[in-house]
Amino acid sequence: MTIYGLYGITHDWGRLLTVMSPQGATAALGAIAVDQEVAVNAGAGKLTQYHERRDGALARLVETHGIVVLNHRDWAAKKAELGDSIWR
Repeated sequence: MTIYGLYGITHDWGRLLTVMSPQGATAALGAIAVDQEVAVNAGAGKLTQYHERRDGALARLVETHGIVVLNHRDWAAKKAELGDSIWR
């Protein structure tokens, strides 16, 4: 399964990673195991976000799960290409 990621920041300047997959949000959520260094924000009708609790946790998550990190322009293009499949 291919999982795409986009780095961002929270309202209080914390780091986060939003993910999407052609197989859908539920499949992506099930494919990514997390530990206490990452908080998960997931729910119906939205893409899953992983919030970094410890420096370097998101980089380790990306490396461990082979997440393809995109810049904002490429993320928007990939999201349009994948269409509604990402919301399943």
